[in-house]
Amino acid sequence: MNLALHIGTQALTYVRTEEFQLKWRSLYERCPCVTACQHPDFVTPWYELYQATFLPVIVAAEAEDDSLAGLLTLALYKNGTKKLVGAGERQAEYQCWLETKDTGNTFIQEAVQKIRAHFPGVDLCLRYLPPGIPLNWILDNREYAKIFSLRSHPRPIMKIDEAAMSSQWSKKKYRRNFSRLKKSGDVQFERITGHDQFIRVFDALCIQYDFRQGALYRYMPFSSDPAKKLFYLELHKRGLLHTTILTVDEEIAASHSGLLSHDSTVHMGINTHAPTFAAYSPGNLLLSMLGVHLVKEQIAMLDLTPGGDGYKENFATEHDVVFELTAYGDVEARLRKEAFLGAKRFLKRRLQKAGMRTADVWTAIGKLTRFKELGFHGSLGCLREAALSSSRVYRLCADPPSSSAKPLSISKDCLTDMFQFDSRGSLITRWEFLSMAMARLEKSNHLYSFRRDEKLLMCCWIDVRSGGPNQQPPGEDAAFSENAVVLFDLYVHRQLKEKELIQCFIEQIVFELKGCHNNKNVYFSGALSDELQAVIKQCGFCDESGKRDDFLPVTTWRRYAGFFSKGIKWMQQ
Repeated sequence: MNLALHIGTQALTYVRTEEFQLKWRSLYERCPCVTACQHPDFVTPWYELYQATFLPVIVAAEAEDDSLAGLLTLALYKNGTKKLVGAGERQAEYQCWLETKDTGNTFIQEAVQKIRAHFPGVDLCLRYLPPGIPLNWILDNREYAKIFSLRSHPRPIMKIDEAAMSSQWSKKKYRRNFSRLKKSGDVQFERITGHDQFIRVFDALCIQYDFRQGALYRYMPFSSDPAKKLFYLELHKRGLLHTTILTVDEEIAASHSGLLSHDSTVHMGINTHAPTFAAYSPGNLLLSMLGVHLVKEQIAMLDLTPGGDGYKENFATEHDVVFELTAYGDVEARLRKEAFLGAKRFLKRRLQKAGMRTADVWTAIGKLTRFKELGFHGSLGCLREAALSSSRVYRLCADPPSSSAKPLSISKDCLTDMFQFDSRGSLITRWEFLSMAMARLEKSNHLYSFRRDEKLLMCCWIDVRSGGPNQQPPGEDAAFSENAVVLFDLYVHRQLKEKELIQCFIEQIVFELKGCHNNKNVYFSGALSDELQAVIKQCGFCDESGKRDDFLPVTTWRRYAGFFSKGIKWMQQ
């Protein structure tokens, strides 16, 4: 067996050749336990698109008959991080090697030795190893135990069985949500097979995914990584991406895009849903319908992937085990880094026990950073303004005067506009704004927004209320006792000084609301500066705060009281 190490440009040239690609595909078909993450149509475009960030590292072994007997595709960070990962890095859910059965694990052992000799002190991390990959060569070697770490992770899977999928779809909660969703419009489930159609819908899927990830985890994968979208487009073009969507009147309510391995397994990948349909649990609806659809396609399994997410357990029919393999640079590095990872996992468990997420901690740190950016006087001014501002109530008592200004291009529930929120000069961060927006949209509030020059200049929230003694207006402690449309939380960018533009924005919103809800009273609720109060009154609103005593001031500290109380509880424990 002839073993060769290829690095950088040489590796790229090597994998591009038609001869090597044919050998690679042949080896892939002889390795049933590997996944689409090891397919040449996955690894090759990833190497091409990410060569500015990662250095390709390939170990290949040829047999005596000139066929490929073993292959390990890796990548080394170019930012100085001494770590080798499987090709695909985070975008490869499974990272492993390809090896024919007749080599008896000789290839992977020699490949690891060759890598460690060429990259001394560099860690090798493969996460996750798919089930079926032989590991006895590690477990039976005492020397490897000093530098290797093998950590197991449970993996939920959904075996595709016609009776089980039909039973799952027949569950009351799915049928009820589906019936409710049908009242909103024409509901359709479909798989996107045509590449042109995929191109048309993929932008919307990226926006939905980034919005939820940003709101929950302070990270937007597609916005922060331009190559990611190109990579997924290439995967679909090459036939490795299985994409399904759930639409309501042609609007995408939910979607799933995951890798397809050996035409027998679909791996959980990118789940998205429109927050405006959250009341119907469209993501769960799509997964239940996907199970029924995979029966028709004769797919054997939906791999729900490791991670411990609750919704995955709801769909799992059984579990197996995958492994995370780390080969440290030396014994000292193993002891030091394993201790750090152990402490990190312990802290994460304690946070979860206290009802907090890691993202909550980063939110608190971001808040402190915000105070630092504003400086002492800026922070003091914002806090003073928040403390002194009290929420006032205005009722639309006259039709807004017709404005001579040109109508604005106002959007409704536009996620792209929300991405353009500018947190500079504000106590609320961009991630807090997205988190708040997601929560409000999921409660059927609506956002009207105006953007110019890739910057969110104005936005205003709308809550259409059906009345009743228990109805709570947004951000208020008291209740409206009547059917009402409530405008609240008006945001105006600090650099926008054109009062006519602000007036035109509010008037257009009111005009649309009156047309849709002519039998409801229209209110504005919120704390406003003197200038904005004047604008609101020019739009036909009358101040009713003095006439009603059921509207209480809103203080900013209430937004964070719950978070800090949880933190104190955790510290006490």
